[in-house]
Amino acid sequence: MAESSIEGVEPSGVAVWTFIIRGGDPFDLNITKKLMAPPLNHDGVMTLWKMVGTKEDADSVQEMVMGPLIGARVTRHTEVETPEMLAIRHERLGLI
Repeated sequence: MAESSIEGVEPSGVAVWTFIIRGGDPFDLNITKKLMAPPLNHDGVMTLWKMVGTKEDADSVQEMVMGPLIGARVTRHTEVETPEMLAIRHERLGLI
């Protein structure tokens, strides 16, 4: 399951997802859909990979990588900005 940097907060909409992929068979993945993601080249040992997309997009990638064809272990994280963090960022940028 995805973990966010803030306990219990799930991202809504598009977020940056970090995947740590360990083990399984080596594979290459090139996503040409709406996602912003570099090619994923997993050597079967360990790979750190990031993508931009929705929770559903990240779930789909994770299910495929953990599935029977590849069989890798996946740890997934995302950074979620709370309303308080957004207000602080806007204040520091001079937007409020």
